Amino acid sequence: MNARPDQRELDKQMKRGDDRVSTRTGVEIEAEVREPGLGRVQAMIMDLSLTGFRMRCMTRLTGEKNIFMTLPSFNAIESKICWIEGDFYGCEFTKALYPAVFDHIVTKYPQLKQ
Repeated sequence: MNARPDQRELDKQMKRGDDRVSTRTGVEIEAEVREPGLGRVQAMIMDLSLTGFRMRCMTRLTGEKNIFMTLPSFNAIESKICWIEGDFYGCEFTKALYPAVFDHIVTKYPQLKQ
């Protein structure tokens, strides 16, 4: 069984100063993810940026292939898994979101207090 990061560790990950290309916004969006050749599984998108997202997924994903993340009422967005820590996954979009699409998503879904 994998240890789940505690809230302090998650907060540290949200604020760490690393080489991210764009700023993340805390959200809470129920989504579906799919690896090619496998079925869809439920995930919770926890933060989002123009270039990627962090999610929690209770189903183990391999991280060896690109995945497709689908938000309600949006087309699937191809992404690659960059890191895995327990049930948490950091993913990068293969093609960045358009700013207008990003703004629409974060307006439509609740933002988390940071």
